[in-house]
Amino acid sequence: MPSSRPRYLTNRFVAAIAVALSISAVVLATPRLAAAQTAVQCEGISSVGADTQLKITQYKASVAIEMFRPNSANRKVEIEYGDEVFSRKFGTDGKIRISFGLTAAENSFVLSISETPPIECKANVPDFNRLYRAILRWHDPVQLDLNVLEPGGQMGSTGHISPTRPNTQLNQGLGQIDVLNNRPTDGTTGEISYVVSDLASLPQGGGMRFRLDYVTRGSQPELPYCDEGTLAAPQFELIIIDRGVVNTRKLGMNRVRCREAIPEASRLLPIRQ
Repeated sequence: MPSSRPRYLTNRFVAAIAVALSISAVVLATPRLAAAQTAVQCEGISSVGADTQLKITQYKASVAIEMFRPNSANRKVEIEYGDEVFSRKFGTDGKIRISFGLTAAENSFVLSISETPPIECKANVPDFNRLYRAILRWHDPVQLDLNVLEPGGQMGSTGHISPTRPNTQLNQGLGQIDVLNNRPTDGTTGEISYVVSDLASLPQGGGMRFRLDYVTRGSQPELPYCDEGTLAAPQFELIIIDRGVVNTRKLGMNRVRCREAIPEASRLLPIRQ
């Protein structure tokens, strides 16, 4: 029976590579990553064309693909990684960036660009058993937010990491949000991923707490985000990688009544592990 009451839910390969095209190349590895480089093996790079610049970087089991391709505005790029599909379109400036988290020590993915043969890549993660990463994934066309409360952290203060508090300078907590794929479309994958760069800073046993915000639903939901609406209870996965151990939880949102205000204190639903 629909209820406005929250249901408590139960249940990184330091690397960088600039993939150089035979005619046009870009090398942007930062000093931070240059000390430990491991190649991503890709086949079919030459198919992208001489006017395209492509860079693939990896850090703590995440991949970022950056491209510059003139006159490509609104053309689609897709990444197939296992059962997941990450998609984005080139901007009016001819640039695009897609990132996603890796969930195994050995990985493969396929990069597809409009009107171009697919590029097949392999990426190994030699430090897979020495990292901590949390990945939120979903497929419904809605926006979810992952909020991480690090050991001792409090909402709105140091140790609270989220898409609006990504901690990119690492001055507000132990980890950061380094992957942010917004509302998915056409069956693609939405993802938010949090990573701890220095595992030594994380207490044994983690002590992490996670909370989920159904952003699209808002504080006073309307159909189809409430009652028996088609997007009232989107499904999602929370994947925790802790020192090589992968724990995947398949979960679902609770339903709420339409036009019934959700108290601010109840907006963020705890995800119990």
